[in-house]
Amino acid sequence: MTEDFYDLLEIPPDASQDEIKDAYREQVRVYHPDLNDDDRAQAQFTAVKTAYDILGDPVERQAYDRLGHKDYVAKRTSGLPSPDVWKSDDGDDEETDDTELSYSESETKATSQATAGSSTAGRSSTTTSAGGTGSATGTASAGTASGASSATGTQTGTGAAGGNNTETDGRTANAASGTARGTGRSSETDTQTGSRPETTTGNPVTRWWRRQNFSLPLLWLSLFVYVGGLAHFALANESALASLWADVRAAGTDPAGVWSLLSESRHGLETTVVFVQSVELVAPPLELTRWYAALAGVVALALGSLLVARLVRRENTWGAVTIDETIVVALALGATTTLVGGPLLAGAVLMPLLFGVIVRHTRRLPGWTPSYLYVVPVLAPAAGFVAATAGAATLPVDLAAFVLVPLFGGLALPMRATIRKHVGR
Repeated sequence: MTEDFYDLLEIPPDASQDEIKDAYREQVRVYHPDLNDDDRAQAQFTAVKTAYDILGDPVERQAYDRLGHKDYVAKRTSGLPSPDVWKSDDGDDEETDDTELSYSESETKATSQATAGSSTAGRSSTTTSAGGTGSATGTASAGTASGASSATGTQTGTGAAGGNNTETDGRTANAASGTARGTGRSSETDTQTGSRPETTTGNPVTRWWRRQNFSLPLLWLSLFVYVGGLAHFALANESALASLWADVRAAGTDPAGVWSLLSESRHGLETTVVFVQSVELVAPPLELTRWYAALAGVVALALGSLLVARLVRRENTWGAVTIDETIVVALALGATTTLVGGPLLAGAVLMPLLFGVIVRHTRRLPGWTPSYLYVVPVLAPAAGFVAATAGAATLPVDLAAFVLVPLFGGLALPMRATIRKHVGR
């Protein structure tokens, strides 16, 4: 059973306005009465249209997120089709074709708070079994928040026992008077002629993927990769770290003594640049220069594929980066940088990328607008690599750039997001 409007459009709660529009268009291609002769198509289309009118308006979407689906529908709408028509394709094939869905007058209306409409429905039917004939005719009029649509259909079939069954279903939707939430939003529908197109909405894996919110897991994943890199560095310098720890304990709790100890030398610890250059998780199958060129080609291929997909599928080619695109780029960069310099280099590259994109993505949505200052701490490892390359990598600098700042500062955003997710603050 579909739980809310996000689930109905098969999008995650943090979907952008472009993603909402694209999802709506896909659903229209499936449920528009001109393309779908299922008895439930009209009601499903009404529900989809209502979901788009609400989620497609940033102000109404913010109210919807704040109130929750149940309270919003009760307080801000005049009624929706029965939830039975929201069922996904999973298991619906087992239902019989003669399933009847009853709609009350309020259930067939899909209007928001600022719109007015009227709905009347009538249906009469006569049936005769065992070789008899049956017919059904009906008309319906419904006011919607943003436009008018009409569809007529006629079906002729064979009765249960050799008889004829004729059903004529006429529907006329008339525009309601009023202003759609002060914005003059007009109805936007994509219609096609011919048979119902093949879509991926029936794929349960695709539906599951589109309903997930990967922003928070991506933040945690980048941190875990980086922590794995620090653990890798610690294992490679285990004896030097043990010696340094013994010297720190001998210095006691005097801050000046500890600072002097850390500043006087590196105590046998190699710099991060030297460490990254020495990492060889996999023996290069090619000459080193060609190996690096091949890895760079993988990243270029991923970026090129995303660009082609944008040119083909998106109206705004240079629009904001989506989370799906971010995942593709992160996989390409994470795999190649791990092969080049291990998880320490991979984490240092992934954290700024994912933190920056997710902060930008979140700020485009109604609700919480996190500051870009959350990205600053995870840039510290990159600054540390620059310092090491320039020969300014003292032990205190490495400790701050690679341990203290990225670990404690980098936890701020995922921790805040986790608290907001579970507590709502």
